[in-house]
Amino acid sequence: MKTLPLLLSFILALTSAQARQKEGPDAIVKSILDGSIEESSPPAGNKKPDKPAAKTEPKAAVKQPADDTAGAKPKKEKKPKAEEKLQALPPDEILLKTGIQLFNSGLFEPALVKFRELRTRYPESQFTDKASMWIGRIHLNEGRLDEAIKEFSTVPEDRGEYPASLYFSGDTNYRKGNTSAAIEFLVKLSAQFPDHELADDAYLLLGTIYLNEGKGGQALESATRIVKYYARRETIDDAYYLMGKVFEKDPALRDIESARRIYQIFIKKAREEKQPYFENSPLLQRVEKDLRAIESSYFKMEN
Repeated sequence: MKTLPLLLSFILALTSAQARQKEGPDAIVKSILDGSIEESSPPAGNKKPDKPAAKTEPKAAVKQPADDTAGAKPKKEKKPKAEEKLQALPPDEILLKTGIQLFNSGLFEPALVKFRELRTRYPESQFTDKASMWIGRIHLNEGRLDEAIKEFSTVPEDRGEYPASLYFSGDTNYRKGNTSAAIEFLVKLSAQFPDHELADDAYLLLGTIYLNEGKGGQALESATRIVKYYARRETIDDAYYLMGKVFEKDPALRDIESARRIYQIFIKKAREEKQPYFENSPLLQRVEKDLRAIESSYFKMEN
């Protein structure tokens, strides 16, 4: 009677393997080229922080439409000044927001003072991990890479800032030239926290690292994961460009026709379909230039 369970296990394993094969980079590239690509949700991770991960940047305020239903002027409400709003907050949050404002103004050292003061005066604050992240980013911007890595490593694994700390640890190690450590951090983020706002950025940076190291297959896999699972995020244009570069430059996967078609699809999404992330992409002119170079070099005989 043990034969049946074993047979079922084999069938399930085979089915799972076939499903993974269908979702592989080659299949995704084929669906992109023939226009049948469908967006999917990323595979579930095996770890979640104990609270929602906070945005790494403050979210811009959304303007509300004017209310002109009655034709009369709406009453103007006296709004408190920014300073008054800030003073109404708890003291630890005031330090955090003041530091962020200074950071966004390019005043990194004064911001550093505020974040350090927050951690010193309020060690039990809910904002200490955020302060550590901002301190790490200041060190990163100032080129103090070892100090940045040290700060990012202080965020515990069960905190909401932990996934972001993995990304910035990977980015910092990459800038430092330690690509093996960078890959380790980025893979950990993308695998354990696939729904995080930086998961697609992790795949993009991974793809860039792999392409630079001559690992075209892994670079292509990273790019196609963004296309498949994160098509509505702002890294989507970068993913298409990365795919084009893999087919254009990688020695093992070099396929000029595929590179050409990827670039053409990019331009169509920007110029004809006017998809925002492509139409407003800073890569658009570069893609058009690369496409012209390919066509002038390899497709001269076409009408």
